[in-house]
Amino acid sequence: MVPVTFVGAFVAVSLLGSGWSWLSARRLEKRDGSVQRLRRRIRSLWLFAAALFAVVTLLFDADRELLSLAGLPTGWPWPILGWLFVAVGAAAVATVSYLGAFPVAKRVRGVEMSTGTAAAIMFRYHLVVAVLVFSVVTLYRAEIRSGVSHGVFTILVLGTAGYIFSTPLVGLSQTTTEPDADAQQRLDNLQSRVGLSVVRTRLLDGNGYRSDHFVRGPVGRKTLFVTDSFLERYDDDTVAAVLAVLAVQAERTNRFTYEMQLLSATAFGGLALSGLAPTNSLLVFASVGVLSLVVGITLSKRLKLRADDAAAARVGHDTLADTLEPIREELDHSRGSALSFEPDYDARIDRLRQATTEG
Repeated sequence: MVPVTFVGAFVAVSLLGSGWSWLSARRLEKRDGSVQRLRRRIRSLWLFAAALFAVVTLLFDADRELLSLAGLPTGWPWPILGWLFVAVGAAAVATVSYLGAFPVAKRVRGVEMSTGTAAAIMFRYHLVVAVLVFSVVTLYRAEIRSGVSHGVFTILVLGTAGYIFSTPLVGLSQTTTEPDADAQQRLDNLQSRVGLSVVRTRLLDGNGYRSDHFVRGPVGRKTLFVTDSFLERYDDDTVAAVLAVLAVQAERTNRFTYEMQLLSATAFGGLALSGLAPTNSLLVFASVGVLSLVVGITLSKRLKLRADDAAAARVGHDTLADTLEPIREELDHSRGSALSFEPDYDARIDRLRQATTEG
């Protein structure tokens, strides 16, 4: 028999998501919207489509329907298998929704990529996100049933795993490659020039326009990730200025910036989940969680501004400001929003310019 509810929800939400994505992307294209604005719009739509699919399937017990059709019991722990099917379905729905806007995105970005390649890349990314959400739900439900605690154990386990395996997670969700001999030599020279110490370097597929650069991994096992397009588009001075900021963030007082971000996000998640327990006050736990997150965001932004100052002392305020100027247009602006762990790029550039003027 056909799982009518599951298939029906998949088809309906996929059509809705892809159609809505196409219409929204076309509207932005006609208004000459920026690449970043289009990127944010597409992401919000595939997230909405995936969430809608998950809510509909779980609300109408499509996961239990799948188990029944397969001749499996619906009692615990078998629902976990049903949730896994829902997670995979949500990843597929998100990918279909993304593909609705892909023709427009390809024109706006000016990149050449087949629909099949885009589908494979995005499905892998969406699947990793879906599996992470599935892991949170499964561990939380198991923790509640066992009476161990009310969400704290789940978040601690996932937070620790996310920290230890942060480097492999990047490789799972994105296409990574080892730099060739020339690129590796160039990066080694630039890292030595600015004092950045990592155990390995990996290139990300920038699709011709992304200029992402970040360091992940536990202390002593850090990996530098940069997009290939970032290295292709910018000269050594520009790349060195960016790496100088990363180098400062890996030193002494700034060394645990990433760890602090993860800790504050973990505390927020754990307290919010604990607040859902019947014996706890959601308002109290959520308030403390929000407070810990706000403190983490504030400290992270201040540390990164201090990293700018230290990096500017090495490469020059004007050089660093000139470096951030073009990159600002290529990065996701949500990274500088009020809820982001990173300071606003405009504020960073203005601050560097002001320091030059005062100097």
